[in-house]
Amino acid sequence: MTEFKNIFTKSQLDTLRKQMQNALNMFADKADMTIDVGNCRYSGGQATFQVKCLLKNAKTREQQDLEFYAKLEGIDTTAIAKLQGEDMSIVGYKSRARKNKWILQRLRDGAEFVCSDQTAKTFFKKREEITQ
Repeated sequence: MTEFKNIFTKSQLDTLRKQMQNALNMFADKADMTIDVGNCRYSGGQATFQVKCLLKNAKTREQQDLEFYAKLEGIDTTAIAKLQGEDMSIVGYKSRARKNKWILQRLRDGAEFVCSDQTAKTFFKKREEITQ
């Protein structure tokens, strides 16, 4: 019978991710940036973690894309809409996504969701200003 001693378990990888995040948070606080230990790919005894670094007050790619595509599509990025009984705002745009490109944030707890172009245009379309 073969033993599998040299294979990562999900609980080991979860613990490792938390330890890496804690260690990087100490460095990030001194360097005025945020560091996020993200997805993990693993096979057997090898694991690869994705790490993202963002300077303070810098914009993510999703935030930069939001500015561009919101202007193009006439979306109001300051609007707050009520979807399924929750207050939501648009916080990002995934340019590489096929269907649900707009990133919404629930204001109550900061949870993020995605929605389609149609939903974004229905709830966040810029209102025409009335001029006299």
